[in-house]
Amino acid sequence: MIRREQEPAWPRVAFACYLGVCACALVWPGYALAGDRIEPFVLGLPFAFAWTIGWVLAAFLGLLVFHGLAGPKDRG
Repeated sequence: MIRREQEPAWPRVAFACYLGVCACALVWPGYALAGDRIEPFVLGLPFAFAWTIGWVLAAFLGLLVFHGLAGPKDRG
């Protein structure tokens, strides 16, 4: 049996928590408390639409950071 070195679990745990925050901002109660309104307009978009786009982009950027922190062993 080949034994690999133990890799730190903190990047996975931190990424899971980050995605949890992003998900909570897009569903009730996060969306109802902060994102459920039309005004003000952000770049010509209603605030609710800009809120959703912003959190999806934040999750994508978090995924890029996680991918950069993951070692080559984690990438397959």
